[in-house]
Amino acid sequence: MTCVIGPGNIDRVTLHDEVLVARARDGDARAFEQLVRRHHRATYAVALRILGNPPDAEEVTQDGFVAAWRRLPQFRSDARFSTWLYRIVVNHAFSELRRQARRPEMSVDLANLDATDQPVASDTDPYQRSEASAFLADLRTALADLPTDLRVCWLLREVENCSYEEVATIIGVSRDTARGRIYRARRRLAERMASWR
Repeated sequence: MTCVIGPGNIDRVTLHDEVLVARARDGDARAFEQLVRRHHRATYAVALRILGNPPDAEEVTQDGFVAAWRRLPQFRSDARFSTWLYRIVVNHAFSELRRQARRPEMSVDLANLDATDQPVASDTDPYQRSEASAFLADLRTALADLPTDLRVCWLLREVENCSYEEVATIIGVSRDTARGRIYRARRRLAERMASWR
């Protein structure tokens, strides 16, 4: 028995990005809408961590999706759609930084790293809560002080769990350059956070 998935029931079935991209290339706006829903949160999080401002991050994310829709015929299927999309959004975020011609202020959202990576504060121990709060404040400050190119590479690798190859593709540099930037970011953060060891 062959299952045929028509445009009317695309939302009821989880399709791979490759299938959705192929349908979107053929003009299926609902398929692209599914891709937007699937990847909006992650791309917005990256834009927010680069820009530090929710309205700017939302605008950059939306601009990135519009650009992706327009450039969809140019998408090469040898890359993952998510990697290609990250690169578009990151490039738009960097363009916004250049347009603003100022160092971005890091928002509190920068500290919303994966909760499993954060120190766990006991609900009943005010000292532990205070210590965890101070740690996060120091980490936010240390991240904000990193140069943008190092911070973005570190966030993509450590927070978004991108591979070195994906980071390189998203940023538009060689794998060795991406690894070097991540290494330098880790080293600087380790130096800044040494008092927490």
